[in-house]
Amino acid sequence: MTDAGIGQPLATEEVKIRQAADQNYRELEGELNPQARPFEKLLDAVRARTREAPLQALAVAFILGAMAVRR
Repeated sequence: MTDAGIGQPLATEEVKIRQAADQNYRELEGELNPQARPFEKLLDAVRARTREAPLQALAVAFILGAMAVRR
Protein backbone atom coordinates (compact mmCIF):
# COMPACT_ATOMS: atom_id res chain seq x y z
CA MET A 1 0.00 0.00 0.00
CA THR A 2 1.13 3.51 -0.68
CA ASP A 3 -0.06 6.81 0.61
CA ALA A 4 -0.99 9.10 -2.25
CA GLY A 5 -0.91 12.18 0.02
CA ILE A 6 2.81 12.07 0.82
CA GLY A 7 4.65 15.06 -0.56
CA GLN A 8 1.51 16.88 -1.71
CA PRO A 9 0.39 20.17 -0.17
CA LEU A 10 -2.42 20.06 2.35
CA ALA A 11 -5.90 21.27 1.50
CA THR A 12 -7.09 24.41 3.22
CA GLU A 13 -9.56 22.43 5.34
CA GLU A 14 -6.78 20.15 6.57
CA VAL A 15 -4.64 23.16 7.45
CA LYS A 16 -7.49 24.73 9.44
CA ILE A 17 -8.13 21.47 11.29
CA ARG A 18 -4.47 21.09 12.18
CA GLN A 19 -4.22 24.69 13.35
CA ALA A 20 -7.31 24.31 15.55
CA ALA A 21 -5.97 21.07 17.00
CA ASP A 22 -2.61 22.68 17.74
CA GLN A 23 -4.28 25.68 19.40
CA ASN A 24 -6.49 23.44 21.55
CA TYR A 25 -3.48 21.37 22.58
CA ARG A 26 -1.57 24.54 23.59
CA GLU A 27 -4.57 25.76 25.59
CA LEU A 28 -4.86 22.45 27.42
CA GLU A 29 -1.16 22.46 28.21
CA GLY A 30 -1.35 26.05 29.48
CA GLU A 31 1.01 27.47 26.88
CA LEU A 32 -1.36 30.22 25.72
CA ASN A 33 -1.55 33.33 27.82
CA PRO A 34 -4.85 34.29 29.48
CA GLN A 35 -5.01 37.47 27.40
CA ALA A 36 -5.85 35.33 24.37
CA ARG A 37 -9.31 34.55 25.80
CA PRO A 38 -11.17 37.79 26.60
CA PHE A 39 -14.51 36.03 27.20
CA GLU A 40 -13.07 33.95 30.02
CA LYS A 41 -11.48 37.07 31.49
CA LEU A 42 -14.92 38.71 31.53
CA LEU A 43 -16.47 35.66 33.20
CA ASP A 44 -13.75 35.65 35.85
CA ALA A 45 -14.47 39.31 36.60
CA VAL A 46 -18.21 38.61 36.94
CA ARG A 47 -17.51 35.66 39.24
CA ALA A 48 -15.25 37.77 41.43
CA ARG A 49 -17.83 40.56 41.71
CA THR A 50 -20.56 38.06 42.55
CA ARG A 51 -18.47 36.56 45.34
CA GLU A 52 -17.76 40.02 46.76
CA ALA A 53 -21.40 41.07 46.90
CA PRO A 54 -23.70 38.05 46.54
CA LEU A 55 -26.79 39.69 48.05
CA GLN A 56 -26.53 42.77 45.86
CA ALA A 57 -25.99 40.61 42.78
CA LEU A 58 -28.99 38.48 43.69
CA ALA A 59 -31.13 41.58 44.16
CA VAL A 60 -30.08 43.02 40.80
CA ALA A 61 -30.75 39.69 39.07
CA PHE A 62 -34.18 39.49 40.69
CA ILE A 63 -35.09 43.02 39.61
CA LEU A 64 -33.88 42.44 36.05
CA GLY A 65 -35.82 39.18 35.91
CA ALA A 66 -38.97 40.86 37.18
CA MET A 67 -38.60 43.61 34.59
CA ALA A 68 -38.13 41.05 31.81
CA VAL A 69 -41.22 39.10 32.85
CA ARG A 70 -43.41 42.20 32.85
CA ARG A 71 -42.61 43.01 29.24
